[in-house]
Amino acid sequence: MQARGALVRFAGAWVLAAAPSVYGAEADLLDLSLEQLADLKITTVSRVEERLADAPAAVFVITRDEIRRSGVTTIAEALRLAPGVEVARRSAHSWSITIRGFNGDLANKLLVLIDGRSVYSPLYAGVFWDVQDVLLEDVERIEVIGGPGGTLWGANAVNGVINVITRPAAATSGAFAEVGAGNEEQGFAGFRYGTALRSGGAARGYVKAWDRDSLKDLAGADGVDEARLAQGGFRFDWARGDADSVTLQGDIYRGDEAGVFQDPFTLGTLPAGSSAGKAALAGGNVLARWSRALDDGANLSLQTFYDYTSRDIPNTYAERRDTFDVDFQHHLRPTGAHDMLWGAGFRWTGDEIDNTTFVTFAPAERQDRTWSAFLQDKIALGNERMFVTLGSKFEHNDYTGFEVQPNARFSWIINERRAFWSAVSRAARIPSRLDADLRLTVPIGMLSIPLYVTAAGSRDFDSEKLVASEAGYRVRPAEQLSFDIAVFRHDYERLQTVEPGNPIIVLTPPAYAVLPQTLRNLLTGTATGGTFVASWQPTERWRLRFQYARLDLDLTTEPGSNDTSRVVEGGNSPENQAAVYSYVDLPRGIQLYTGVRYVDELPNQDVDSYLAVNAGAAWSPRENLDISVSVDNLGDARHVEFGNKQIERSAILRARWAF
Repeated sequence: MQARGALVRFAGAWVLAAAPSVYGAEADLLDLSLEQLADLKITTVSRVEERLADAPAAVFVITRDEIRRSGVTTIAEALRLAPGVEVARRSAHSWSITIRGFNGDLANKLLVLIDGRSVYSPLYAGVFWDVQDVLLEDVERIEVIGGPGGTLWGANAVNGVINVITRPAAATSGAFAEVGAGNEEQGFAGFRYGTALRSGGAARGYVKAWDRDSLKDLAGADGVDEARLAQGGFRFDWARGDADSVTLQGDIYRGDEAGVFQDPFTLGTLPAGSSAGKAALAGGNVLARWSRALDDGANLSLQTFYDYTSRDIPNTYAERRDTFDVDFQHHLRPTGAHDMLWGAGFRWTGDEIDNTTFVTFAPAERQDRTWSAFLQDKIALGNERMFVTLGSKFEHNDYTGFEVQPNARFSWIINERRAFWSAVSRAARIPSRLDADLRLTVPIGMLSIPLYVTAAGSRDFDSEKLVASEAGYRVRPAEQLSFDIAVFRHDYERLQTVEPGNPIIVLTPPAYAVLPQTLRNLLTGTATGGTFVASWQPTERWRLRFQYARLDLDLTTEPGSNDTSRVVEGGNSPENQAAVYSYVDLPRGIQLYTGVRYVDELPNQDVDSYLAVNAGAAWSPRENLDISVSVDNLGDARHVEFGNKQIERSAILRARWAF
């Protein structure tokens, strides 16, 4: 306890918070001007390389140095740095994350990629954030796209796309070690070694592990949600001449998460209560990518990956899933005015689920296939400062059959400092195993006989649809100042509802009663809002960023619906989010970071608004050594972000060494 208090007092003494500094000879965040940041190359918006400032979408890049300075230890926490991303921590190991609304335990309208590998779960169409981990030191950048990306990335890229991009193996030569601990992060460590290959390529391998303490419950008592995970991986990169390049990489992980789980029961009996237990997690993946540069800037690429996941939740369900994916892309320029991109893909996923009375998937084993193709043409107009981009994704899945996801985008590069863009897009969230095959049975108590509520998926469940209209403007009025504004309107159709049916009484001993519910598509909605980002560098060694996001989400049931729960789920997302981030370099190898975030209330979760202040200090006593302390939530001892767990003030002391 004394060590914890000392860390908090030490960090609180700083007016500005600090985080890990840059060591070695690599470029520092403050060494890049705002113009150079605008020139950063990104790939997620158009699937080809383009300048950040020219991209016709609401895009934001979280740089490697921002991640390091912020002191975060997970990808989920790093996403707080991007405007408009809703990051709500639910437990020591889980987060609810979305963009532009519809947050929740089963948030399912956001596509997440790690080096181009989709980590979407076909079980519920969302992301299990507890096992999305990499060595953060090896992250090059995180590209965050607000708005639909279905034309290029396919179903489930509805409200946004997040792509975590790691560094090539050649950029990580030598050894790197990291170790740290705190009152919540009980301990974490990582080691990576990279080397050049005699064949002319480069390779690296890494291992990491963490142990995280439980959070507090609403009464202030210690929860039962502590977790630990160990992970390792590798990457090989080869180049053959100036034309061909090959990447082979993979990861494997294993861990466990504590929780309180409902005791077993059978229909006609009620569970005795609940018991503490541990969920077992394991998985791995391997990805191969080949690309060839052609004449006139054209190129080919072929990517394939295999992914295995295993999740065993006591008295709930156990899932084992295999996924195989292959994706081909051809970028070409048939004439001077056209920049064309086309491709095709195939995905196979198969699962085996161990059912319980509480959670049952029927059938217990299922295989699904998705075939896809896309075509996009970027057409230059006039003096090649105006561009129209037209394209569509054509996809066939085993749930709803054929889906079409077109988009039209316009961009005007007014000059080197100003750009305008607009877009109209259509996207779809295809059904998952949960939507079609789930039967959830929840015991709620006794009348004269046991009473249950059931929720059942439907084979008639359709894809959820979105039509989005967006526009944005970027301007750099001075060398030290830039603004980025984006606004949107989303119109949703056929969103999921839970429709109640007539009560059922089963008299066959043991007798029980059921209140059945069925999943249907009887909800519509409209979301409007936008983001604003202002970056200012008042001095060579100090940079500030202010960001604000607004969201208004209005949901309405269609005629024939009796669902009263879904229309209030707009209250799962904050109407207003704002943040200020400050990065300062001081003499003697000291770097300072401050993050102040305001998040509006969540009425549907009964969660109050909160202000979070992060603080710390970092020092580099020598070129390749970095020692830092960081503190989260200086403004309050604890607050709730989502659900029934309190996020406490926490401190971390860590050391990084590159050698």
